[in-house]
Amino acid sequence: LALPPSVYPIVSAMIKKCCMNKRGWNRVVVEKPFGKDLASSDELSNQLGQLFTEDEIYRIDHYLGKEVVQNLLVMRFANRFFLPLWNRDNIDNVQIVFKEDFGTEGRGGYFDEYGIIRDIIQNHLLQVLCLVAMEKPVSLSPEDIRDEKVKVLKAIQRIKDDEVVLGQYDGYLDDPTVPKGSNTPTFAT
Repeated sequence: LALPPSVYPIVSAMIKKCCMNKRGWNRVVVEKPFGKDLASSDELSNQLGQLFTEDEIYRIDHYLGKEVVQNLLVMRFANRFFLPLWNRDNIDNVQIVFKEDFGTEGRGGYFDEYGIIRDIIQNHLLQVLCLVAMEKPVSLSPEDIRDEKVKVLKAIQRIKDDEVVLGQYDGYLDDPTVPKGSNTPTFAT
């Protein structure tokens, strides 16, 4: 469902009612962000769980499908030149930059509800951080990759408020789908 999470329950109910195969294997794919916080994520999971079994629900991050992101694992762990060098002794710092040359262009209502942190940083960029920082997994199975990503996430220090800079690009409020006077950040570092 490439829709705002707020409509997942009603759309999923209609899919269940009108679009399910009687035979075969049905699946519903939902895209991140999956809720605004743990409570809303749990609520969405419960609502979807009343309609579908867990093996029918796929929660995805479309950003992980980008070619450069998919190639990170191969570049890191199957490249004999990078493998011995990709470590803290040889890498001083990593900067993950997400820059787009366009605005919200009609997506302002959705974007304003989630902002740059929930829409981009807490899912897409944290996934990239995990791929860049994780140790070599035992195998390339999804479970082993997930386990290494979890280790990275657990090792991240809590960010202090005074270490964060937020901003909003000029013209954001000109998008008619953005609520008047919004202070939702479109920039964060």
